Amino acid sequence: MSYLIIIMTVISLLSGGVNYWQYQQQQTTSKQLAVIEQTANDRLLVIENLQANAQQQAAHVKALNRTQTSIRHRLAKREQLLRSLKDEYQDYKRWASIKLPAITQRLRQRPAITGASAYQQHLSNNNPLQPNAEPPAH
Repeated sequence: MSYLIIIMTVISLLSGGVNYWQYQQQQTTSKQLAVIEQTANDRLLVIENLQANAQQQAAHVKALNRTQTSIRHRLAKREQLLRSLKDEYQDYKRWASIKLPAITQRLRQRPAITGASAYQQHLSNNNPLQPNAEPPAH
């Protein structure tokens, strides 16, 4: 009879050990599942944000393309207007082809000036315009 009690006790202990091991496995699996679900949710959120950004960028690209097309049309109209003005007005065409005098070209030349001392030096070294020998026509 005592063997039977010992065997029953061992079986109970083994059964309890197996139950405890199963409980530990279930807890570990539950924790792993929670981590996996959180990771999946985080990744889903990132995917949704990326999709929203892609849609916004697509909308911006469409708007930029419309703006670019509008600008191209306006530029083409202006170029066409300039061509028609050049062709239509011979005086304008002749005037546009004349090279500016050297004295006038010099007015457009500006050295790179950095600082007050460089500006002072530029002003003191600047060659002033020479007065014209002929008085201006009125």
